[in-house]
Amino acid sequence: MNKIQKNLLFLIIVCSAFLLTACDYEYYLYHDYIRENTEVVQIDLVNYNNPIDTENSTENTVYDVEKLVILETLNSDEYENFLGELSEIGGLSSKLEQTINSPNGTGILITYQDGGVTLITVSNINDNDCIFVGHYDASANLEGFYGISWLMMIDDFKAIMLKYFDTNID
Repeated sequence: MNKIQKNLLFLIIVCSAFLLTACDYEYYLYHDYIRENTEVVQIDLVNYNNPIDTENSTENTVYDVEKLVILETLNSDEYENFLGELSEIGGLSSKLEQTINSPNGTGILITYQDGGVTLITVSNINDNDCIFVGHYDASANLEGFYGISWLMMIDDFKAIMLKYFDTNID
């Protein structure tokens, strides 16, 4: 092969790699940049009881502290390790179907110094395990969410809850 053919082949490989990964979506349970200018002040194992969720309505994305039951609070010495492991759960995927639009079930509540929270719950909708990740500001306004059924992510999330909390979540 001559030099022009090699360069052309290299260019095709680079463009193909870019196009194959550019269409993927990134799904992670936690990112350090969710709240860049504030710190985590509390991490709780919670049960979020949202009985209205049978309709799975987008109106139910509202964070309601009345529906929240704190089961256990993580020791602050473990925050860094917990968040480090939580941030590794997820990955790249094609766009996954939105399967749940509201929090419901057992999960984690991460509270930030500015009053905002991240609520991650696992529930069962139509015989499918689903995970909801919602970010709320100090006034309980929804800043962003996704609710998907990705079994590997859900299994990893359940494993980290079992590792760091003593309360039985089954």
